[in-house]
Amino acid sequence: MKKLARIIAFTFVLAFVFSTCAFAVTPYDTYTYSIDGEVLKSPDAYVADGVAPIDSATIGLDNLDGKKLNNPTDIETDSEGNIYITDQGENRIIVLNRYYEWQATIETFVNSDGVEDSFNTPTSTFAVSDGDYKGLYVCDKLNKRIIRFSIDDYSYEHTYKEPQINFADDKGSYTPVSCVVDKHGRMYVASDGTTEGIIVLTSGGEFINFIGAPKVSVSALQAVLQTVNPFSKKEFTNVPSTYTNLELDNTFGDFVYGTVKILEDDKPQQEAQITSKQPDYSPVKLLNAGGTDIMQRTGFFSPAGEVAVKTIKVKTSMNKDAYNGVSTVLDVSSGPDGVWSIIDRERSKIYTYDRSGNLLYIFGDKGEQFGQISQAQAITYQTYEVEKDVLDENGNVIGTELVPVTKIIVLDIKNLSFTVYRQTDYASVLSTAIKLQNAGEFDLAKDAWEEVLARNNNFDTAYVEMGKVIYRNANGDREQLDQALKYFKNAYDTENFATVFKAIRAQFMEKWFILMVIAIVAVLFGVVKVFGYAGKVNKAAATKGGKRTLKEELTYGFHLMFHPFDGYWDLKHEKRGSMRASIIFIIITVVAFYYSGIGKGYYYNPKGSTATIFSQAAMVLIPFFLFVVSNWCFTTLFDGEGSFKDIFISTAYALYPLPILVIVSTALTNVLVGTESQIPSLILTVAYIYMAFLIIIGMQVTHDYSTGKNIVTIVMTLVGMVVIMFIAVLFISLITKMSGFVSTIMSEISYR
Repeated sequence: MKKLARIIAFTFVLAFVFSTCAFAVTPYDTYTYSIDGEVLKSPDAYVADGVAPIDSATIGLDNLDGKKLNNPTDIETDSEGNIYITDQGENRIIVLNRYYEWQATIETFVNSDGVEDSFNTPTSTFAVSDGDYKGLYVCDKLNKRIIRFSIDDYSYEHTYKEPQINFADDKGSYTPVSCVVDKHGRMYVASDGTTEGIIVLTSGGEFINFIGAPKVSVSALQAVLQTVNPFSKKEFTNVPSTYTNLELDNTFGDFVYGTVKILEDDKPQQEAQITSKQPDYSPVKLLNAGGTDIMQRTGFFSPAGEVAVKTIKVKTSMNKDAYNGVSTVLDVSSGPDGVWSIIDRERSKIYTYDRSGNLLYIFGDKGEQFGQISQAQAITYQTYEVEKDVLDENGNVIGTELVPVTKIIVLDIKNLSFTVYRQTDYASVLSTAIKLQNAGEFDLAKDAWEEVLARNNNFDTAYVEMGKVIYRNANGDREQLDQALKYFKNAYDTENFATVFKAIRAQFMEKWFILMVIAIVAVLFGVVKVFGYAGKVNKAAATKGGKRTLKEELTYGFHLMFHPFDGYWDLKHEKRGSMRASIIFIIITVVAFYYSGIGKGYYYNPKGSTATIFSQAAMVLIPFFLFVVSNWCFTTLFDGEGSFKDIFISTAYALYPLPILVIVSTALTNVLVGTESQIPSLILTVAYIYMAFLIIIGMQVTHDYSTGKNIVTIVMTLVGMVVIMFIAVLFISLITKMSGFVSTIMSEISYR
């Protein structure tokens, strides 16, 4: 009995331990993307703080006037960590301290005319805690004004009334939904329905100009109609997008982040810019005072939210194609050390980037569990400093120091609450590495990136940044340069690899310049000698009678390359070639392609994929024999004079330049990178065009066709190749099904 009791007790202990561990697990994954779009799991960057989302009861509203949160549209913080909630449903601003306790409610106020006033559909706030323009700015949408309150006691200070703006569209109106104020007092306002960009006002609220007008999408049909009839341009111009939320860049204070409402017609362009990284259709921009988008997009993908998206066309009520999959970016928030985040309404995920546009981590998810968001509405960073005891080596308190606290707050409009996410040690170390690198302290940044990789060796961006730090500190040291290459290889980053590789190559060329010149001259001399020797052999064979030797048949390919008409005539009528030489040419071609499959440089083959000799043989032999068989079939019907053997030999000799140029191209991939990488591709293109030219001439001479008839026959040959392949696939499928049927019958018989 005692033994049974012990077993039961032990079982309860295990259940408690595992249930505790289960509750400690976040209800979402944290991850990034590799350079080729693969998901890379990451340690948690932020975890939900507390035990539940913060709602009206937690704030203390129930004990005040009983009015719960009603359609909260925005959440903002100041440098002290205080929180400001725009409660649009109740036309008020709720102020909380850094511990999420109620401090004040801004609902009614006495304006500058001495009249009691109130909001009409407030949409957002912006808090400035220091400087000459400090205050709490509230966008009062339907009253078409911005109101400033004291950041200290939340008393009314000033009203910025509707400015005089001449909209290009007569229907334009000033309805502020979001605003920020830079350190010079300039006000940047996003106005609902304003398609001309962000409105810039003076510190007194007077209109200056528009900046950052979003790109207008024009379809191909519209472009044609506008070209044919320029007077229809206004009729066919699409309505541009509008800005929905603004945020001031915390690092410099002069730049403005803006989220753009992407229209349905523009979503294919938004999907395309994820990889192209073009700013035109990006859902978030970083604008300077002149309206230029200065956002750096040097990461693997554009900072636009989700990377792994699929374009799914569905019919809407308007019978138009709607594009799903791309992120709908609702809000952007600037954090410490140049880090910034956006939130995706479709997924309720937070995407965090650095100033270079590198994706640092993604976390969050849509759902009802604590840590998930049902319907995200807004995001903000909460940063402040707290005092912490400083201990000596004996554990005695010797003083205090200020320690930064970083949190992310996400407003959930469906559950009328917000969730606070606390920064983990991993995200803190990552933020420190970015801060040190931005400050130019590369030695310290190297140590920080090493710690990041120790915590997460699955983070490609960390490998890239580590490689950059080592490269900056290398000062030409070969060992350091090789180490930087290693880190770039780990992330498959060919762009930075090319930069370092060029530096190593320059060192090598400088050191061995004389020997390289001698080697190049020797190679050129060897090529000239080979061609000269081949010319002598071919000249002697032309006047010689009797049977040709294998050497003469092989070297004849040099003559045929440069004299295709005469060459193919003699190939057929003077028997200058043979089947044995043709087979050797095919084997050499297979070997050349095999070398191409295993010998490419890292820049052209970062994943190190290799090909087998059998796959390369199939790649050469299948199209070769398809062409020979198809051409023989059609030329037999069209009175061609060439036999199957003649076609085989003519086609094989047309391969002659291909292996030579393939080998040269593959060899060059080991020394050319970056913009030079087009040269090997150009050589291969020339090789295929040259081979096709020789095949066309060879078939014309072999069958004694006119040019027109030969071209028609070549086209029919290509069609025949497709037909033969189709029949072969059907035959193989039929054989497979028949074998399966026979196997099933045999199994049934054996069972019975």
